[in-house]
Order: sequence, then C-alpha cells, then structure tokens
Amino acid sequence: MKRALIAVVVALAPIVIAAAPVDFTVPASVPVEHLRVRQFDFSGGRSAPLKLGYRTLGSPHKGSDGSIDNAVVLLHGTGGSGAAFLGPKAALLFGPGAPFDITRTYVILPDTIGIGSSTKPSDSLGVNFPHYDYGDMVKGVRTVLAELKVTKVRAVVGTSMGAMLGWTWAEAYPNEIDTLVAMGGWPTAVAGRNLVWRLAARDALLVSPLPGGSGARVATGIILVATVPAALLTKLAPDAPTLQHLIDARLDGAPDSVDFAFQLDAVRNYSPAAGIERVTAKVVELNFADDILYPVAERPPLPARFTRITVPASAATSGHATLGEPSVWMPLVAPALKAALAR
Repeated sequence: MKRALIAVVVALAPIVIAAAPVDFTVPASVPVEHLRVRQFDFSGGRSAPLKLGYRTLGSPHKGSDGSIDNAVVLLHGTGGSGAAFLGPKAALLFGPGAPFDITRTYVILPDTIGIGSSTKPSDSLGVNFPHYDYGDMVKGVRTVLAELKVTKVRAVVGTSMGAMLGWTWAEAYPNEIDTLVAMGGWPTAVAGRNLVWRLAARDALLVSPLPGGSGARVATGIILVATVPAALLTKLAPDAPTLQHLIDARLDGAPDSVDFAFQLDAVRNYSPAAGIERVTAKVVELNFADDILYPVAERPPLPARFTRITVPASAATSGHATLGEPSVWMPLVAPALKAALAR
C-alpha cells in the first residue's frame, strides 16, 4: 500500500482503479503495437530511428465524411506508460456506460518517447540519446495517430506529465482536439518546488546512474520531500527503518536511471501558456487543493471559456497522488467526456 502510494505521486505506478459497478474486465494483457520511424526529427536538430509503442482498445468508427470520429487518447505521467490505465478494475474507464466504453470508443494508449515500449536511452545510446522535449513527445503521439488514420481526437485525457503534453498539443495544433481534460498539470512553465525536484533528481540520476545506487536513492528522497504533503510523509516515514523500506520498495522495478533523468529533463522548455488563446478545444482543468506541486494560491489564470475544477482536500485525497484514485475525480470530469463522445 505504501509503495503504491509513493509510486503514484510521480505517476510511476499503474493507476489504481476504484471498484467497478459492473461486471467488466479489460483484457489482462493488451498487446503493444509498434510504429517504426526510419528517421525521426527531434526539435534539438538531431534525427534518429525511433520505435513508438501504443495500445488500442475498441474499434474505430467512421463518420459520414469517412474520417474516424470516436478516437480518444489517454496520456500517462512521467515514468508510466499506456499500460498505466489498464488493470482488472478498469471498468470505471472502459466498461459499459463509462466515459470510454470500448463498445463505442476507440481508445489509444501511447507510450511516449523515452518511456515504456518506445525507444529510450537505455535501449542503446544511453546519455547520447537525443534530448527530447514535450514537443517531441507530442509529435511522436501524432505520428502514431497518423499511422492509425486519426485526424481528429474527440478527447485527450492527461495526468501529470500527460496533462502538460495535452496542453502542448492543444496549443500547437488547435484543430486536432475537441476536448482536453488536463489533470495535475498547468499550462505555465514549471517553476519553484516543481522545477527544483525535477532538476535535482535528474542530476542525481545522471551523476550516479547505477540501478539502485546512490543516485537513485538520492533522487527518490528528493521526490518524496518535494511531492508528498508533510503530514502524509510523516505517516509514511515515521522512522529511519520505515523510510529505508519505502525507498527500497520504490527502487524495486523503477525505470532505468538515465531513462528517468531524460524524462525529467524533457520539461525544460515547457510553456504553452504564451499561446493559450490559440486553444480551441473545450478544456477541463482539474487539480487538487492539497497538491503541493500545484498550489491553489499560485495557479495561473485561464480563459473564462475553460472549466476549472479544484478538488477539496479530504480523507479521500492525497495531493498529487490523488491522480491514482479515479473514484475521486472521474465523477467530476465524466460529464465533459461523455458530451465529447456523444454522437
């Protein structure tokens, strides 16, 4: 329980889906498909072969104009993958009557560049891998959609890093998304505590990339201090032995250090707010009142046409980690998602 909670703080563990009200189970193993790009042009000027992994649920439906009209994309957080949205209790997302009912919806779950089954530094190049950014990650997702012949996405839902990818996409390509649900991520440049932990953890991982070594342990400590509300952290680590157990558990199965460092570094030039007026999608922004990475008092203004939801702190919330509890946020965003997919 403690391990899962800490992992989900930075969206490194599969999302924990609340018990479903219907008898429905997503297939235990949704096969990963791959698109191989002979030369992918990165924003930094380099080109390299790239493998882009993705999963799909449901079937595409074509409208009267011949284009696919029921596609939705779910974007995972840092260190996760498209598989983060799957599991034996995923009916809240994909079951009958759920927002992404796969009898009606074509769900696309990409593994973004550098993560999961997509090409990443640990595959061969290590620190010589192209230093991709969020724009490159969005380009990778759009490349997959082009292969699937999807030109318009009815809804994009992103959690944490996925929310920031959603903002990047909606600002850069405003005609491609009908509805954006961005949870746990603002459109403004990452700063303050949120920037410090990312860069400090990145540097620790690069200085000492040995799996389970000092760099990984330091980075884990930085993540805990920076992302977990103080009262919760005291409960999770009341003494040194318990803290050591938490860190050891977190390191078990953690991403490769260089892979994770590159993921953290990808936020370096993120700032879609400058072009926010170009966003034409219907936007629902959802954050949590006890999320210390995104303090309510510091949240930036948004155009009045966007919907902003703040989930009050309660016994059911745990800051940024509440992204792992769809039973808290799904009832709040489900109406917008169902409206986006109505036909």
